[in-house]
Amino acid sequence: MKKVLIFFSMLLLASNNFAEENLMTENITENIQQPIEQKKQKIVIDVKSVYDSLNIKNKIDYSIFQKAYLGYVQISHKNPGVLIIIDYTKPSNEERFYVLDLNKKKLVYSTRVAHSKNSGLEIPLEFSDDPNSYQSSLGFFVTLGEYNGAYGYSLRLKGLEENINANAEDRAIVIHGGDIVEDEYIKKFGFAGRSLGCPVLPNSLTREIIDFIKHGRVLFIYGNDEEYIDESTYLSKLASVFEGSPKNIVEIEKLVEVQKTSPTTTVVATTTAPTTVVSDNKKDNTNRETVIAEANTTKILEIIKQEYKYTNSVDNNKIAYTRLLKDVIQEKLNKTPEIKEENTSNQEKAVEQTVTTDNASETKKDDETVVPQQNENVQENKKEERKYPEEVTKKSLGIGIKFK
Repeated sequence: MKKVLIFFSMLLLASNNFAEENLMTENITENIQQPIEQKKQKIVIDVKSVYDSLNIKNKIDYSIFQKAYLGYVQISHKNPGVLIIIDYTKPSNEERFYVLDLNKKKLVYSTRVAHSKNSGLEIPLEFSDDPNSYQSSLGFFVTLGEYNGAYGYSLRLKGLEENINANAEDRAIVIHGGDIVEDEYIKKFGFAGRSLGCPVLPNSLTREIIDFIKHGRVLFIYGNDEEYIDESTYLSKLASVFEGSPKNIVEIEKLVEVQKTSPTTTVVATTTAPTTVVSDNKKDNTNRETVIAEANTTKILEIIKQEYKYTNSVDNNKIAYTRLLKDVIQEKLNKTPEIKEENTSNQEKAVEQTVTTDNASETKKDDETVVPQQNENVQENKKEERKYPEEVTKKSLGIGIKFK
């Protein structure tokens, strides 16, 4: 029975187009979503407070964190809450790869990272985004997906700054692990080894760090390049902020995505039903739901009547359709008290009369094919509420539901 009720509820929802033909014309004001536009919004950022809350004074220079955080705030398409900083102003035998959890306000990882072989020996001084340059790139990136490649578990990067790091994907610049930054290598040579352009982490931490920073986290790589600030997509407009002593509170303009909405008027189809005033208050909305339910009931009955002839040949699992329809309508209206019991009773009587009339006409047309016993069954069924088998429900509505 529950399956049948669920089935009819779905049918009622799908047949709202039937009800639209029986509704009074009305005006409905709604907001139509328009393409997204970007607007500049001024925001004030207390960078020093964020810096102090992370307790990283002995790890990351404030001037570098300031640049990283001001860029991070401006990047719209990111997975927020984590900021990664690589400080290439430090030598390769020191920790210069940092992962910050901005939500929990703590430094999660601090470790060594290698730079590219053509950027410098211990401290990188040359940077490029050119293919086959074998130099490291600066600027803002977002992390992409992880994969297993020639260097093991690795993480793809997407450069966000044109002419600075936008070729990162084409150059296959990724984060991966290697022995060249492990303690044994550092003790032997005094500095870390160098890569072909990728930031290289210790093998022992690579998987753990990649799993923490993958999928949209912001990475900022900073180095000794005086021209970077002037060319940066995110920092060039803030050049004055970085002159002299670092500013603690900074006002910036951030692009904010705004959805355009405009009121429009939609006209619903004209009515063929009895006059029903549809207004904006709750009571009249209930009346509207009643009209919809009645229209849906009529359509369902039309389908059932077409299969009436089949019902007389099946004897198992009969269902009182008028009662079932009443329950479905009541459920559709969310047990609305405004639907009176007497209206439902009148509806049941109308259903029985309609089905009985159609049954009589079909019986006359099919006298030669219908056996006498079927005529007796029709007469007997007139005395009680019309019942139909569940198999008829299945066939008449065109869906192959298996009834237990």
